[in-house]
Amino acid sequence: SFGWQERYRVAVGVAEALDYLHNGCARAVIHRDVKSSNILLSDDFEAQLSDFGLASWDSSSHIICTDVAGTFGYLAPEYFMHGRVTDKIDVYAFGVVLLEL
Repeated sequence: SFGWQERYRVAVGVAEALDYLHNGCARAVIHRDVKSSNILLSDDFEAQLSDFGLASWDSSSHIICTDVAGTFGYLAPEYFMHGRVTDKIDVYAFGVVLLEL
């Protein structure tokens, strides 16, 4: 069953994965497509973030994209309206995932 303990475990696992990508790597990574279907679960509900096809390296300055990519509904407003790419777009998408949990 997918009770509250399992949901909490998934949420913490994804949060830890994003923290590692944004703060734990020598060069920060922005996933750019955090969504429920990109979270894989083991038998004991350990979360693994997958599908890094849209991922990009973070730079010290903000990146502006002319071609917005990702999944509608998970896109941060500043990203799909203005093309601004920062680690905050992953945090926004994670918030949508939390609402789905």
